[in-house]
Amino acid sequence: MPLVSFHQVSKYYGAQDVLGDIAWGIDAGRHIGLIGPNGAGKTTLLKLITGALVPDIGAIARQSGCRIGYLTQDPDLDSDATVLEEALSALSGIHTLERRLRETEHALENANGDAQTSERLLARYGRLQEEFERAGGYAFQHRAEAVLAGLGFPEREYARPVGVLSGGQKTRLGLAKLLLTEADLLLLDEPESHLDMNATEWLEKHIREYAGAVLLVSHDRYFLDRTVNEIVEVERRTLNVFSGNYSRYLELKTEQLKTQTRVYEQQQQMITRTEEFIRRNIAGQKTRQAQGRRKQLERLERIDRPAQARRAAGFAFHTMNRSGDDVLRFEGVAKGYEGRMLFTDLSLLLRRGERIGVIGPNGCGKTTLLRLIMGEETPEDGVVHIGAGVKIGYYDQERIQLSDTRAVLNELWSAIPGLGEESIRTVLGRFLFSGDDVFKLVGSLSGGEQARLALAKLMLENPNFLVLDEPTNHLDIRSRHALEQALDDYPGTLLVVSHDRYFLDNVIDELLVFEPSGPSRWPGDYSSYHDSKEETPLAETTVPTPASVSVKTAPHPSDPHASSRKRYRKTAETLETAIQTKEAEIAQIEQDLNDERVFTDPVKVAEAGKAYTEAKEALEQLYREWEVVSMELERL
Repeated sequence: MPLVSFHQVSKYYGAQDVLGDIAWGIDAGRHIGLIGPNGAGKTTLLKLITGALVPDIGAIARQSGCRIGYLTQDPDLDSDATVLEEALSALSGIHTLERRLRETEHALENANGDAQTSERLLARYGRLQEEFERAGGYAFQHRAEAVLAGLGFPEREYARPVGVLSGGQKTRLGLAKLLLTEADLLLLDEPESHLDMNATEWLEKHIREYAGAVLLVSHDRYFLDRTVNEIVEVERRTLNVFSGNYSRYLELKTEQLKTQTRVYEQQQQMITRTEEFIRRNIAGQKTRQAQGRRKQLERLERIDRPAQARRAAGFAFHTMNRSGDDVLRFEGVAKGYEGRMLFTDLSLLLRRGERIGVIGPNGCGKTTLLRLIMGEETPEDGVVHIGAGVKIGYYDQERIQLSDTRAVLNELWSAIPGLGEESIRTVLGRFLFSGDDVFKLVGSLSGGEQARLALAKLMLENPNFLVLDEPTNHLDIRSRHALEQALDDYPGTLLVVSHDRYFLDNVIDELLVFEPSGPSRWPGDYSSYHDSKEETPLAETTVPTPASVSVKTAPHPSDPHASSRKRYRKTAETLETAIQTKEAEIAQIEQDLNDERVFTDPVKVAEAGKAYTEAKEALEQLYREWEVVSMELERL
């Protein structure tokens, strides 16, 4: 029997049908990734599983004794406890066993030589000790410390009161408690959102080795690839189940859509032919046949048009003016807080067109670096110099550049007052704000909606230097992909702080890495850096004491053409995909021309012939473009 079973479950919010007629189950030991656009119903599904919500139609069965663990956005923590005490509280069952063992030991000491009582107490003590060992009781503190360390809590923080922790630290502590419960079914809603890369990779390994079932909501594509063996897609009020990780899901989804489209189009063609036969013959000699086919159409079970990918936000970034060659320069910069230095003697040069990703553990100074660039912080020593003609566009992960009391329309209008209302509405439509949505107050928007609005404002500014702090936070997978494509086409300079490894691999050419020895530059994407460091972790979970160091290129062969080669390689891959699609189109036309229903109809022959000629010309053009790109790749 599955741990949790849905039996024709439907859920409504008012008149809106969020989930409809769901029949689904979660088996023991399965690791499932739950995906879908923001607002599709993923969190609703989690709350139905826990019982926080009840279905409007249908029933949900839970296996007797099944322990379900759910990490909420606001975990219930004791503010007066220390970090370690709060983590250990998740092991209350072990604490109870330990107390009963101590009580039994005390009773044995006071048995006063009563053999019968002593025998009974010894038997109880043996049973309790065996149960305590099975539960890992003798190592329970070590387990708690290992999980805390893995999630980014250094030992010096174990004695800190929970009440003084930041929101992100409290979320991590709540996650640590949840993992320590070792529930039969873990429900995790974007658990990586407050983790740095070290902690994210530790959590990936922990989930892979977790014996229980896991249902995981995440927009991190690498995280999904490395933790789950099944994908459940929430789409159009229903669930679609795919075996494998996220990459396998993409392959299966593409094939499924092709098959569904082909079957749908074949039925549509049959319907069109039948309707044409009826139109020509309903009043002629074949009236009876026409009437019979009309009845067939009436009885026909129509196939729905396949669910195409939902529209993603229309990101596009352009520059108005070209900056100077030197975009940003740090000279001997030092910065710290409350007596703790984040970096000293930091020197850095960023040139026009460079695309740099900034990575490192939480608290190492990544956001401070951006605030120094923006002039929101001043260095304690050294100089920050912005180059000639540089226009900075800044995306703040806290989105403080938005006013909660403005309407969406007015908020975007404030960026470019000279634009007309129709133009502003057009831009908002590209970012998925339509109808009355434009009159909503910014403060009432979800995190994803606010992120899209902030990026829309940034787009209108036409900066030639983009400075982005965690731009993918709150964006669903489709929106992240759209942002990647826009940044890939962006001709300006880019500096981005992100813990989304897939995103970094697709938009940056170099890394600025905050390491224990100080910041250093790596001439490649995240995957190449990670592969080179597999045996040497990126950084300890403790925040390092900064060294006095200039930012330097890591020991790695210098390759001035790496950026160009990466772009040409991406272009070649895009062209190869287009060539395959066009060749398939030509093959289909050739097949149609051999169809008796086509070659006996002069009009259809002419239409197919014209389509064939146009497709062949387009294919030749694609091949010419591919050859040019291939030659450039060989030259580089």
